[in-house]
Amino acid sequence: MTASGQGFFPFTVLRFTVGYVSYFLAKSVFVACGLPALILLTPFPNTKQRFLKSLTHPFLRFFTRTWLPALGLYRIVEISGLEQVLPLRPAIYVANHRGYLDSITLLGLLPCTGVLIKSRHGRQPMYHLLIRHFNLVSVDPNALSSVSASLERCRRILAGGENLLVFPEGARARSGRLQRFNGFAFQLARLAGLPVVPVIIHSTLPFMAKLPGSIFPRGDNQYRIRFLDPVRPTPEDDADSMSDRVYRRMTRELKSLDTGTIWDLEPPVRHD
Repeated sequence: MTASGQGFFPFTVLRFTVGYVSYFLAKSVFVACGLPALILLTPFPNTKQRFLKSLTHPFLRFFTRTWLPALGLYRIVEISGLEQVLPLRPAIYVANHRGYLDSITLLGLLPCTGVLIKSRHGRQPMYHLLIRHFNLVSVDPNALSSVSASLERCRRILAGGENLLVFPEGARARSGRLQRFNGFAFQLARLAGLPVVPVIIHSTLPFMAKLPGSIFPRGDNQYRIRFLDPVRPTPEDDADSMSDRVYRRMTRELKSLDTGTIWDLEPPVRHD
């Protein structure tokens, strides 16, 4: 380590390259191992879904909480509030979105949870497998028919006692500022009468983000994951008012975590 606390750069590149290669290899192995079993279990749909859940959650948990930290890519120094919100199931979790690993990190913490993804991701083999056989919901935000169909599928997932994870910003942020939310999760919460659980996933350095230097971040990257108090819909709420309450709460939490980090230096995002 240098005096600045940053590792020797070629070694940093090597560690992260191993991490990225293992990430893509792990996805391929997951599909290769899971698909034959799913085909064999086709006559038994309930058993098939239980098998996939038993495979997916431990895999994501090991990969994001054990393997990648063991390579030195980051450290998870805080996971708070999880025990308090898990008994709420079903609930709708809404998280900020800065890095590519956000979804799989949270799904490794939240059992029995589906996730809303963009339709373009559904063309990847692993996601296509999970969409067909698991609670992954693909949506094209620009097509009304897709949004309507996705809303109905999400309602069925929640009615079956499963949670749902949504990234209301819709895409990874290009700066440290929280992007404005779309109303999908909050409309769903009102329709289903379920709580929304805000989630903060924060890293001291950008990692797999839409920012320069995030592919090979140099330094001690610390992750904090906070599950905040649930927000319940009231009779006076519409999707916009509920979204605004959650947005302001998450903005305050992120601002406190960003202070003194590189995120605090990012320019604000314009919302025209």
